[in-house]
Amino acid sequence: CCGNVVADANAGDENVATDGALVVGVDLAESEVKHATKRGIERGYSVPNRLRFLRGDVETLEEAFGKANVPMGNEFDVCISNGAFCLVTDKEKAFRNVFKVLKSGGRMAISTTTIVSDRLDPSFEWPVCMRMFAALESLKPMCEEIGFRNVEILDADSPMEGMEIPEEALM
Repeated sequence: CCGNVVADANAGDENVATDGALVVGVDLAESEVKHATKRGIERGYSVPNRLRFLRGDVETLEEAFGKANVPMGNEFDVCISNGAFCLVTDKEKAFRNVFKVLKSGGRMAISTTTIVSDRLDPSFEWPVCMRMFAALESLKPMCEEIGFRNVEILDADSPMEGMEIPEEALM
């Protein structure tokens, strides 16, 4: 990310601040923001000049950015998120906010758990987290409708069937 301006929508892991990039990380948890800030300082990054962490939500980025005087519109080259979108309530709003902060030609890389909606038994009461996952088939059309181009969805195709605790672990 050399020379880029990067928005990180799951900032608790603070692993992108390298090679002169300006990184603004956003995380829901104040403890993660403090942890990431501390680790950035310990690693010798220029906090807050080149690396800044904010408490906020990708669904309400304008609020988090406004409190920290970070410009919201068309400022970032890249937006990344590793896992934060799984539990985002309003996926479309979150993707619209990502689109707003990206410069023309900007790119995003979002890693999130999805479901194949036609495989979930509607008669079963699924856990809240499962009900919040995006339907895999909805992501590309949603992002394209927002204005993203060249949308690629990479499916790890790792079904949950067969994921069991080995008998020996239970003994």
